[in-house]
Amino acid sequence: MERGKHKISYIRKPFARRSWVSLLAAAVSLTSCIVSLSLSVRLQGNGELNVAAWGLTSFLFAIVAFGYGLLSFLEKEMNYILAQISTAIGGFFTFLWICLLVVGLAG
Repeated sequence: MERGKHKISYIRKPFARRSWVSLLAAAVSLTSCIVSLSLSVRLQGNGELNVAAWGLTSFLFAIVAFGYGLLSFLEKEMNYILAQISTAIGGFFTFLWICLLVVGLAG
């Protein structure tokens, strides 16, 4: 019987430093998106400037989360799970806000 070619490492690698910043920015983006969309739904689409401000904040923090998430992959010998999560969240919200912006301008 052959031995598996996969090696298991029991050395704990620290999280990438930039992934913490990325995760925090992704959390702020998620929170701002929830506030913006809930205000928009509650006001039946007739939102004031604060709804746009929450949306812009969510969009900008999503870009920061995505950028720092990508930069954290440049750090060597680190644990990248937080970077993967926050990059996915930041990319999703960046895509979401760009789509909402295009639909809002076209419609």
